[in-house]
Amino acid sequence: MKKTPVLFPKITEIFLKRASLFLHGNRDGVSLNFLQKNTNGIFLSTEEFMINSKLNYSDLQKDLNRSKKLYKKVLTGHKSVTSEKWNTEFQLFSLLYTLVKSKKPQLVVETGVANGISTNAIMFALDEGNRSGSLHSFDVLPETKNAYTGKGKWDFHLLDKKRTHQQISRILGNYSYVDIWLHDSNHGYRWQKFEYLLALSRLKKDGILISDDIDASSAWGELAKTHFRESYVVFDSRKFFGIAFK
Repeated sequence: MKKTPVLFPKITEIFLKRASLFLHGNRDGVSLNFLQKNTNGIFLSTEEFMINSKLNYSDLQKDLNRSKKLYKKVLTGHKSVTSEKWNTEFQLFSLLYTLVKSKKPQLVVETGVANGISTNAIMFALDEGNRSGSLHSFDVLPETKNAYTGKGKWDFHLLDKKRTHQQISRILGNYSYVDIWLHDSNHGYRWQKFEYLLALSRLKKDGILISDDIDASSAWGELAKTHFRESYVVFDSRKFFGIAFK
């Protein structure tokens, strides 16, 4: 007589895998084909994106060249307080520096500070382009509070790991609008979708949402269909980041 196979362990394994994807993102990521179906364009570099976008590339070219020097400066001068694998890569660094300097935003939001590479890209741009502008950065690691040591307007917000959703929503409720929002924190589906929607609710009209690791979950691709006016994908050395316009 054949024994009935025990399905419970397999069902449990599938559930745990899906829960992990929901909370932490997919180690293998979503496919490029999925992203391609839900974007207005895919580019191999920030420079290529700038050339093909509505932005005036001739005005931005010198800032793109300067971003290379600044990136090397930040990498050699920063102190690592957490894993180097979380460092912002060059293409995203150059986009942040060039875009912030060009747009001269009053309020920029950054989630995920880590070793401060993206923080310094934004602060360099604000210092050179609009000294009245400020950056509000959020992280759950207290060690990241010293990621920027310059004289620009930088506000660091340490979030409690247990009440992150409520805290960031409450703090940002004090500001009428955000010009540019950078997501580079938890890349799980649940958090990414929550943060993208929060960003869209706080961004002003024509505000810009930038996200690293958009291939970590399906959240970016899903919202691109229904919530982004237009969006683009740029390839960095190991992953993809996205730019969306409200």
